[in-house]
Amino acid sequence: MTLQAENVNLRKSVEDGIKTSIQHTENREWKEAFATCRALDGMINMEEQKTKKAAPELHYLVSKERLRMYMRLLNKQKECQEQLKKMEDWAEKAQSDEVSEDLLMTKAGYYQKFGMNDKSLQCYKELVQHRSKGKDEQGVDKCFQDMLAQAKENKNTSLSRALERLYTNWQDSIKAVKAAQELKALQDDYAASQNILAEKKSEISAQKGTIIFLCILVIALAGGLLFFIGIMLKNIRQIKTLKKSLSIANENNESKSRFINKIGEQMTPSLDAIEAGQVKPHVKGLKELMAHIQTYMELESNRESHYEMKDLNINALCDNILNKAKETFQPGVEAVLNVPRVNVRTNAEALENVLLYLLGNAALHTESGKITLEFKKRSAHSGQFIVTDTGTGIPEEKRANLFKPFAEVQDLTKGDGLGLPTCSLIAYKLNGTLRLDEEYKKGTRFVLELRS
Repeated sequence: MTLQAENVNLRKSVEDGIKTSIQHTENREWKEAFATCRALDGMINMEEQKTKKAAPELHYLVSKERLRMYMRLLNKQKECQEQLKKMEDWAEKAQSDEVSEDLLMTKAGYYQKFGMNDKSLQCYKELVQHRSKGKDEQGVDKCFQDMLAQAKENKNTSLSRALERLYTNWQDSIKAVKAAQELKALQDDYAASQNILAEKKSEISAQKGTIIFLCILVIALAGGLLFFIGIMLKNIRQIKTLKKSLSIANENNESKSRFINKIGEQMTPSLDAIEAGQVKPHVKGLKELMAHIQTYMELESNRESHYEMKDLNINALCDNILNKAKETFQPGVEAVLNVPRVNVRTNAEALENVLLYLLGNAALHTESGKITLEFKKRSAHSGQFIVTDTGTGIPEEKRANLFKPFAEVQDLTKGDGLGLPTCSLIAYKLNGTLRLDEEYKKGTRFVLELRS
């Protein structure tokens, strides 16, 4: 009990000494502050010799105070690094979760002060990993929420921003993994269905061949007619059994598709139409859907990897794009280009893909009037590409889900609804955003805003 009391008193003495050091620095009494830290080290060393027990946590506190003072002084980065190294050594010896987390917070503050934001973010990331170690998805999410709430309560802006960024990245990674798993499940289920269908068709073909062969034998061998008729009847029954089995397999596949995610819901109408004999348009729709899904998932998986940019003559590029798009315009629809001769830093291929889709979409819904492509400079580092048509417009009930993939079951012969979500991802990779102008009432207007 005496030893415990001495440890408590020593820690309180060290904490009081650090408060004294802080008061000295507030009064710009730097010599006195450093002298206080030296005295604290001496007191800790004496106590360690007396008790034969190391006190790394107390040494850590004194080194942390020295680091705080050096960070307030100019041209003391070398001394700061030395104190950080000492703190790491003391934290390793202390073997304390509390000290380890405090070290990460202190290092993050140090890196932030000296402009090493990547290292600061890495420290916050390690802190999150340390606190969420061994927890499931809900546990990790709660850990983020608790840390964010604590950072905002303590008015720690840098920690709040770092946690929000890490939380967003973590959520995106979870969504990407789930989307990949869902797509893989769909592909596996579809492949299994195709294998079953192929096997059943192969068996039916084989049985038909047997029937034909038996019929020839019946003609050639009149004496064995009854025998062959029996075999034929048997094979006919087998064919009926196989057809029934195939029918059940199809029903099971349809049942499974109800449990597949929204991607499965998109495919089911077309699969039913193919089964009913409407093959070509729906096969084409399915192929386009799978291609569009692959494109969308590839964009989603690397959306943080932005396109390579270079300065381009926007007037010449937009003129070329509008000329390509005019081929799809209805007779009597006027094509209007309003783009100044300026250079914009962007990616030509990606920008062309977005604008061609928007112009093509406008052409589908505009029978008269005009379709306009224009560019407006908003600031030195931002501008807007605007595609406007005087067509039928977009119903209010459909606007909320325009940029959401698989939000509704589509008639794949008329499109799969992935165009605008894909364009939105491309816009993101172009360091921009794509949106519908809700205030425009004379048709439809889409705004692609880019930032350089």
